Amino acid sequence: MTDHPPPRPDAPELVVAEADRLFVDALALALVDCGYRVRATATSRSGLVRAVLAHRPDVCVLDLHLADGRAVDTIGLIAKYAPEVRILAVSRDPDPVLVAAAMETGAVGYLSKDQGIDMLDKALTRVVAGELFIEPALALETIRHARARRDGLGEPFRWLTQRELEVLRRLTEGDGTIEIAHALGMTTNTARTHVQSVLDKLGVHSRLEAVALANRLGVELRAG
Repeated sequence: MTDHPPPRPDAPELVVAEADRLFVDALALALVDCGYRVRATATSRSGLVRAVLAHRPDVCVLDLHLADGRAVDTIGLIAKYAPEVRILAVSRDPDPVLVAAAMETGAVGYLSKDQGIDMLDKALTRVVAGELFIEPALALETIRHARARRDGLGEPFRWLTQRELEVLRRLTEGDGTIEIAHALGMTTNTARTHVQSVLDKLGVHSRLEAVALANRLGVELRAG
């Protein structure tokens, strides 16, 4: 575990975990250059848990394949003992089963390691702001996988209008309110109203819960 000096006092704090020591240190330096405070790095599941509990960062950037094995279960430990820490999972494995497992266990973001530092910065910006971020292609594949295991539309989703289903689809792709408004040709206030309507009809309290429910029930979302 290696500590890094913060670039500025008000920057979002991170703990970064990856199996390769050289890679994780290089990534930490790149994130510092992007304006984040990297409080610690780790290469193992045990080292990650210790770092998170010691520093209580805003976000934990977690590779799902650490030096001592797959870290999906570690997400659950962090969610249990440090629920205020938001978890952005990264992996080279695009398996939708793994994506779903990470999200259901407590991650609020998922990004392929093939993406560059700019995309990671974008994902972190969303996660720090309290939003869900899933790389669009991975989100859609996760939904298709879940849909293949189930038939029919989940009961809570029967009450959504076509427009609300479109809004939910955009949420599963990681879009924020402004991007939803732009994509669907509406004002940001209208987009915000539609998002709130989706949450109300599904009986959930956040965008994350709505997307997690869509993933869990295998709802097939199509653009209108």
